[in-house]
Amino acid sequence: MIDKIINKETKKTIFYTLGMFFIFSLAFFVITLVIQINTDMAEKDEIMTQEKQLVDVEKTIITNKVDRLATDLLYVTDALELGDNSRSDYSTVADHWLAFSNRKIIYDQIRFIDVDGNEVIRVNYTDTGATLADSDDLQNRADRYYFTEAIGLEKDQIYFSKLDLNMENDKIEQPIKPMIRLATPYFGPRGQLEGIVVLNYSADDMLSQVEKIASTSRGQIFMLNADGYWLYNSADTSKAWSFMDENRLDESFKNDFPDIWQSIETEKNGAQISDTGIFNYTNILTADELELDSNHSLVLGMGDWTIVSYIPTDTAEGKLLTASLFDTVLLVLKDNLFAYFLIFALALFLGALLTINKVKNDEIKYFSEYDAMTGIFNRRTGFEKLTQLYKSTEKNKSEISVCFIDINGLKDVNDYLGHDVGDELILTITTGIKNNIRENDFVARLGGDEFLIIFEGLDEDGAEVVWQRIVQDFEQINDTENRRYLISASHGIETFSGGSNEYIDTIINQADEKMYREKKIIKKDLKIIRDFKPGDETGPLPQA
Repeated sequence: MIDKIINKETKKTIFYTLGMFFIFSLAFFVITLVIQINTDMAEKDEIMTQEKQLVDVEKTIITNKVDRLATDLLYVTDALELGDNSRSDYSTVADHWLAFSNRKIIYDQIRFIDVDGNEVIRVNYTDTGATLADSDDLQNRADRYYFTEAIGLEKDQIYFSKLDLNMENDKIEQPIKPMIRLATPYFGPRGQLEGIVVLNYSADDMLSQVEKIASTSRGQIFMLNADGYWLYNSADTSKAWSFMDENRLDESFKNDFPDIWQSIETEKNGAQISDTGIFNYTNILTADELELDSNHSLVLGMGDWTIVSYIPTDTAEGKLLTASLFDTVLLVLKDNLFAYFLIFALALFLGALLTINKVKNDEIKYFSEYDAMTGIFNRRTGFEKLTQLYKSTEKNKSEISVCFIDINGLKDVNDYLGHDVGDELILTITTGIKNNIRENDFVARLGGDEFLIIFEGLDEDGAEVVWQRIVQDFEQINDTENRRYLISASHGIETFSGGSNEYIDTIINQADEKMYREKKIIKKDLKIIRDFKPGDETGPLPQA
């Protein structure tokens, strides 16, 4: 009997143990599975978002490049018109073109071709600089596609050719020269068509920018022409330009990924997951998207280009993006097998989960209150702090000063020196403010180049004293550090008391108006970008 009771209790203990083990193991499994799925989803979203943003950035870079190329073509055409004396003396034009070619260093040739296809002026650029071709070296280009397609254009139309490799004597020039030709008709002083102006743009300049952005991709970046051939392939450069070789016409993105190419031709932009990988793509230089200005129009001779981000399925990112729920379950079981034999590990896991959850909540709270780049209050938090301060001072009617600040020339710094330098300017401004305000003052970032300082217990004169300390810091940096730009900011200060019953928005708007008036005065004589030294590639830049 005792043996039966012992056996019964032993069985019950085993049953309870197995039951508890099953319950805790199941709970642990469900929790780990949910975490894995959420982590995978977040990483998938991050990868897909990053790749989409990357192809969009590539599109913007190329579109902006085309805009600048068209502007350069109009410039050299204007130079031809100004130097045309109707006596076939183009020496002044040649001088302008030589200087322009040496300054830009991206144009292999600048030419004026008459209506019969004869080169009248040709400026060549090599590593040693720009030279003017001798009259004996000028050639007839009437049979070239860019001449036949551009000579019939209307005034103020600009022809933009396909991107291909330069040919000499029906052979690909070595080393290869990716080339785009821009052309526009030239009408002489009497309004008659006299020929076309042609720029041979060395597209290595553009492709190097594409390559720089492509280096940040989690996969591979392709640039395709309208026929589905590679113009750029970050993974295998040998695949590019196969359309220039009759023996390699089968080597194309269109043939390697026919289903994806069909989607690209149909949808123009989007994302797709297939058995071969994950694709994000967008068309660039489409005729319906690219506009120069109201007075000129582009005639695209190359069809649409396409930027493609490709993540193969055999990579870690590709496996993550294509994983099924069954794959995730197997991964969770494999990674946590030892934990199922240790119930105590469940408690450790829960503690870790709470810690992770707390860190995530703190991170969310931080980014909801602070500007991620500068570490100061963001717009929403700044207004909340100001409102709280306003309410707390209603009884004692102490003064509060609001200083509205706008960075001068941030757009010029971003445009001409790059956004990394623009970020440096923003951080310098922020640091100067934080180092000079009092402990009970605070600063908030309202937007890209706008900031707000709140001075508790200071009138306008006192706030101005603090602002002048900040300005002195900026001036010291301008005098002692050899930066490519000047640090400058406009400000406007408005003071009110806690019991004034004024609206905060009204007060800030008044400070904004004062800032704007100061900015108009400062910008008259302000040159944010410092002059370049002789020999710099881009030359002096315009005033802010």
